[in-house]
Amino acid sequence: MGWVLLQPTWRGRSPLVMSFGLATLLSGGLTLWLLRTLLPSTAALPEPLAAPQRPLPRPLLDGRSPLLGTPNIPNKAPTTAPPATPHAKTIVPAVPPVALQPVPPSQDPAPQVRVAIARDHGHLTVGTAVATPVTNDQQQVMTQLIPSQGATVTARGGILFWNGQPLAASLWIRPSNQLTFVGSKWYRGVVRLIAQGNAITAVNQVDLEQYLVSVVGAEVYHDWPMATLKAQAIAARSYALAQMFQPASRFFDLGNDERWQVYRGIETEWTTGHAAVQATRGIVLTKSGRVMVSMYAATDDIVREVFGGRGMSQTGAYELGKRGYNHLQILGTYYPGAGLSQIQTQ
Repeated sequence: MGWVLLQPTWRGRSPLVMSFGLATLLSGGLTLWLLRTLLPSTAALPEPLAAPQRPLPRPLLDGRSPLLGTPNIPNKAPTTAPPATPHAKTIVPAVPPVALQPVPPSQDPAPQVRVAIARDHGHLTVGTAVATPVTNDQQQVMTQLIPSQGATVTARGGILFWNGQPLAASLWIRPSNQLTFVGSKWYRGVVRLIAQGNAITAVNQVDLEQYLVSVVGAEVYHDWPMATLKAQAIAARSYALAQMFQPASRFFDLGNDERWQVYRGIETEWTTGHAAVQATRGIVLTKSGRVMVSMYAATDDIVREVFGGRGMSQTGAYELGKRGYNHLQILGTYYPGAGLSQIQTQ
């Protein structure tokens, strides 16, 4: 599968070459494993749905109505932005910036992105909420996952051991409900487990737009202005797509932490983030006809110190959104000379 850029609206210098994501607090709420008496190698999985803890906005799960149950809510979102400090100054332009030219959202299917959700682990607990066959690279069924029961996976000598039994060098989990538990979180899409010596790498292969809903919810506060969330969605999509063109490994395109951009599976999916991603579906930043590796960080100071002033300040984008600037003006402020284009799958 390839990707083609359509409708470029601005051309300029060569694309930026690095990115930095806002480091977020790890959120809690997943239960410890309760070992079964008769099956010591399995453990009961925490439910992907739990009682709601806040009225709105609520996380999205399973593609169902967000007004249904929710998982444990991340403990990271205040109702207002953090106060400015001498080390976190926000520069707001006195005159509204020139807005980037709008591009309509794409109607095409989204490409799949491969995200490393666990790297160099000695063991992992995995599971699904429905009975799921586990296959090798040749699509042969090697074992089965029991609903809501975790299996312990280890690696030794380049082989994955499933509850102590050697199976294969690589295993795939494709649940019918598209939810897989890995380590301590639930993820959409397909999960591949890879043995690398005595360590395991887990890769989540997921629809790019679904991936972005989680990224937006992890990178910025869910109750920030919608314009800020839209700007974040476009910046995150541009970065992810650029990494897909130049993947970090033959096994995955990018990682899941602040070294790349933060991704926490369904734990950080919010209705507001979903709306921002849908409203900007398939839209990326471009420069000189190429996808921009868009840089962004928490504050102007970090952008200035780490990126030489080139990139989006997330708290700055919040202030602009709060003042009524739309996402095109926010992007025009932080990515001068860039344009917007629409991606299309072929």
